Amino acid sequence: LFGVPELNCPEGFQEAQNKALQESEELVQKACSTPPGPETVMIFDQLSDSLCRVADLADFVKVAHPDFAFREAAEEACRNIGTVVEKLNTDVELCQSLRRLLADETVMSSLDPETRRVAELFMFDFEISGIHLDEEKRRKAVDLNVRILDLCNEFLIGTHIPNKIDKHVLPEHIRYNFTAEGNYLRVAGLHADCPDDLVREAAYKIFLHSNSQQLARLEELLVNRNSLAQLVGYDTFAHRALQGTMAKNPGIKRVWKDMLGNQMCNGTQKDFEMMTKMKTKLNPHNSMLMPWDHPYYSGVLRAERYNIDPGLYCPFFSLGACMEGLNSLFSQLLGISLYAEQTKRGEIWSEDVRKLAVVHETEGLLGYIYCDFFQRPDKPHQ
Repeated sequence: LFGVPELNCPEGFQEAQNKALQESEELVQKACSTPPGPETVMIFDQLSDSLCRVADLADFVKVAHPDFAFREAAEEACRNIGTVVEKLNTDVELCQSLRRLLADETVMSSLDPETRRVAELFMFDFEISGIHLDEEKRRKAVDLNVRILDLCNEFLIGTHIPNKIDKHVLPEHIRYNFTAEGNYLRVAGLHADCPDDLVREAAYKIFLHSNSQQLARLEELLVNRNSLAQLVGYDTFAHRALQGTMAKNPGIKRVWKDMLGNQMCNGTQKDFEMMTKMKTKLNPHNSMLMPWDHPYYSGVLRAERYNIDPGLYCPFFSLGACMEGLNSLFSQLLGISLYAEQTKRGEIWSEDVRKLAVVHETEGLLGYIYCDFFQRPDKPHQ
């Protein structure tokens, strides 16, 4: 899988995980014993990379791979590495090695701006993870972080699960729009582009119907996030999440959101009036605009306003034409070209996945992009 030798079977994730964890232990020891200098930042970067190489790949596979065994193995690897990352973010000795570097003005002045910034970002991770707390509270912070990772994963998986309904609940003439499973119909999306109002209404109400398990996960997630934020010294999780970003804090974000809302209000109201008129025109017996109508009637309005035959512009937006356009853009701006490559046996998780080599005009091969373009049964929403 992905050309990684260990991942020729689900059990390979355990091997890849163990290699990453062993490498990380060696790098932690090296970081703690290395005198302050540019090498310190390099070691921290290598430490982050050794863990993220496996964690990021596993994070994708646990959602996208069609084989349950691969998804399960990837999820376990992702969780184990995530737990180690949270422990490292509260490792006092590791933090001290970075703190010594940041406190050494002579060494810091010799570093280039990018290296200094990387060092500061690593220290920021320590600070928001509770490095300043006593040992018992640091351990609690790790436990909360791990539980939050688990809940996020469970919640995201839950969002991809279609809802089912007894087929007899729906009128017979619209049942063919949904996938039949015995006496049930599976609703896996909103059918927002369907011209039948009743189909859109049914899909909206069934697919978005409240799920008690999802609500329980969400509530527990919010409680744990709030507990973590307050434990490490923030008023709310929002304060913790926004520190270090352009928004800085919830107050600034709220002001920006209100300003944006005020500027968009008139235009949005006009859009809704236009959609209502269009629905009245097309469906005079049921003209009230409903939540499941917005995507459909906005599309109808665009089609009527521009009145362009799709046959005239669709050839310009075929998958091949779009990829060629991106390739031209990347080539002109960045000196990067994309080349289609043949995949090897077992390298991809579905036969219609495409592999692209990313090649720089002077630096050569930068890496690969795997493009999972096409719809298939049980594929997660993009």
